[in-house]
Amino acid sequence: MKALTVQEASQKLSELVHSAVAGEEITIHDGISTVLLQPVAAPAANRVQGREALRQLQTQSRLTSALAESYLREVKAERLAQEN
Repeated sequence: MKALTVQEASQKLSELVHSAVAGEEITIHDGISTVLLQPVAAPAANRVQGREALRQLQTQSRLTSALAESYLREVKAERLAQEN
């Protein structure tokens, strides 16, 4: 893990971005705050829809039907709360 100041990071930002994409954990701090430099998730086009993701988890034996139903109830409750 690399830990750098903002000044150090700004001098070699391109190198740090490539290192982070390759999996290295890099923190940058300014004395008060610290941030983690990391790649973003895969583009949305490659993501699986929620229902299909649940099916895949069930197929891989990592998610029971009861747990899936519980998650779906939670998601529905969160969405209803956001709408209100």
